[in-house]
Amino acid sequence: MAYSKTSPGQIAAQLAAGAALFGTLYYTFYKKEAALPSDPTPPVLGATPQAQTGSPASQAELVAALDREAQNTAGKRWAAQRKASGGGKHSMAAAGAGRGGQLELYPTMRLQRLGSIAVVQPVWQGEVAGPSLTVDLETGTLALAEHPKVDKGYVDVFGVLGLARLEAGPALVVITAVEQVATLRGYPLYRVAATEVLADSRNGRWKAADHRFLKLLRSGTDPRLYGGSLYFSHGGDCTLSQQRYEAATADVAAGAREPWQRAEPAFFWNRSLAAPLLEAGMGRFVPPAFCGFGGEIANVQLADGYRVHSASITLLARRSLHRAGTRQWRRGADLESSVANFVESEQVVVIDGGAVQSSFVQVRGSIPLLWSQTPCLKYKIPIRIAPPSRNDSVFAAHARALADGYKECVGINLANQTGREGKLSAAYAAAAREYATDGGKGFRLEPFDFHKQCGATNYARLGLLWEAIVADFRRFGYWFRDNAGTSSTQGGVFRTNCIDCLDRTNVVQGMLGKKQLEHVLVRLGLMPEGATLPQAFPEVDERFRVLWADHGDEVSRQYAGTGAMKSAFTRTGKRDIWGLLDDGAKSLTRYYLNNFEDGHKQDALDLVTGGYTVVPGKPPPFQAQGSPAIPLLAVLALLVLAFSNLQTVKASAGGGLVAAGLQAPTALLQQVAAPLLLALAVLALVMKKGKYLCDRPTLLPDAAVPWH
Repeated sequence: MAYSKTSPGQIAAQLAAGAALFGTLYYTFYKKEAALPSDPTPPVLGATPQAQTGSPASQAELVAALDREAQNTAGKRWAAQRKASGGGKHSMAAAGAGRGGQLELYPTMRLQRLGSIAVVQPVWQGEVAGPSLTVDLETGTLALAEHPKVDKGYVDVFGVLGLARLEAGPALVVITAVEQVATLRGYPLYRVAATEVLADSRNGRWKAADHRFLKLLRSGTDPRLYGGSLYFSHGGDCTLSQQRYEAATADVAAGAREPWQRAEPAFFWNRSLAAPLLEAGMGRFVPPAFCGFGGEIANVQLADGYRVHSASITLLARRSLHRAGTRQWRRGADLESSVANFVESEQVVVIDGGAVQSSFVQVRGSIPLLWSQTPCLKYKIPIRIAPPSRNDSVFAAHARALADGYKECVGINLANQTGREGKLSAAYAAAAREYATDGGKGFRLEPFDFHKQCGATNYARLGLLWEAIVADFRRFGYWFRDNAGTSSTQGGVFRTNCIDCLDRTNVVQGMLGKKQLEHVLVRLGLMPEGATLPQAFPEVDERFRVLWADHGDEVSRQYAGTGAMKSAFTRTGKRDIWGLLDDGAKSLTRYYLNNFEDGHKQDALDLVTGGYTVVPGKPPPFQAQGSPAIPLLAVLALLVLAFSNLQTVKASAGGGLVAAGLQAPTALLQQVAAPLLLALAVLALVMKKGKYLCDRPTLLPDAAVPWH
């Protein structure tokens, strides 16, 4: 029987249809998730319409809020100094330095652009509060100078994140919108809601590489892109845990230093950007910010049978800037023993306005060995592990650092004990044994195969893990103070990991956080011995679960690009089919991001955190990269062509596939089988060369595998 051949026009139409379909899938597959707040989102202060994530606040409300902050803290001393000195124009800024004399960080400023000069003027209660910071965006010159009051053509600024020195000129990064997320040690804790990067990029000296660096800087500091969630406070040293804060304030010498000098270096996210300003003595413009999470459950009512107590639960996650990056491009440890995705999480409970306070710190971090998983388009990426001769010293240095920082550590390894993960778990256990054999102290490893023990839904078996570590929990304790003079400190920390230190890790950390909260409530007589939080305070338990789920989702977004898998269990306390489907969608989204977006994100993080520094005269490392888009479009087009031709051949044969095979075998072979085989061949080539087609970082290309 005769059959019609596919015309060139039909082939073109099929290719176009295939390209359109692929493009639709390509650009709609990844959907960014909106953050789910623990409590209703407060107004964003000073946000532009594009940056607002909540109800906008008026300028009057903004100024009033920041004035109240200043008046309720060091502003009282500031105003007293001003009154005593006669209320001169800049007498507030001229007051004595340090904690006892003035507000250490300017709470609000006004930014004015005058050609290539940027002026940042501190203001308080509508008055100029000190000398203005002037930045020459062409030469990079910094100065503190008297400047006429800025009352028009300005942008409200709530802090300067820093100054990046690019080869063609500097770029000033300022905070233009904030929202309050919690109260920490009596000071509002703010999340950066919007930033602005100022540069004089039209002075004729800017080259393509400079513009590319500027684009990375903007995306790496923009909270809507790769900037993550940055938090800061005008007082209270928010980069420090409560226990470290108490130790710092007890040290007179440490207490006399500026906020940036007291900040914890590992969590001072803008330390590299801020360096030019800090070295020039302009620290009052620069709030030390940490990257991670900040959230609070406020106005919690706890009744003990005699009275109702008011409480707040604040949860913080401080992400280390050492080996910071994305999920697949930063794995394991580096040669300095810093590990990827190291996060210090602190749970602070305050009762009756501070009559009782407690703090409980946990950490997470990638398995502290030299290992990697380099994106290569495969769904399950092979794990590469350095030999024990290289790993033992790296692990030992990491274990000693944990002991120095937290006194003692129990490592909870939730990775599988068999299969691909099992090889890594075995290497981890071997390194821990070698460390103990060599006399190393302060670290104990507790393996718990989460998937084997709990499966997909049986999370009640986490009780087995709790039984294994409860003695350590009681020995470590937590930081505690009350008005009766009772006090204690935390004597050790749990370091939890799985493979990504995101999903299984957050489930276990949430469990430990709840155990600590229950212990505090029992200790104060607010819960009977043996009771659980869901039994005693079900509404508090529900809000507590949401808080920890928000915490896990935000840390996961920064590292993997999606919320945490298994967060549905943390959020609801139940594991069901909808949670499994949600995990599947997140897993596919992570695959896309790891392969097609995370290289640029890694470059942005390396530039912002100081992993890479622009050196004048040094050739930029940017290189052209391959992309799987064209070959995958070709594969899709060939599949569409084969399917269309199959329908044509079947119609011409007057029957189904069997009839077509009998009556038109040549046509079936040429028009259907050939395109399918070609599609498979192209797909096999793409997968074979996948590591060259992924979006790879270019600033520090060897950091993913630092031991080679």
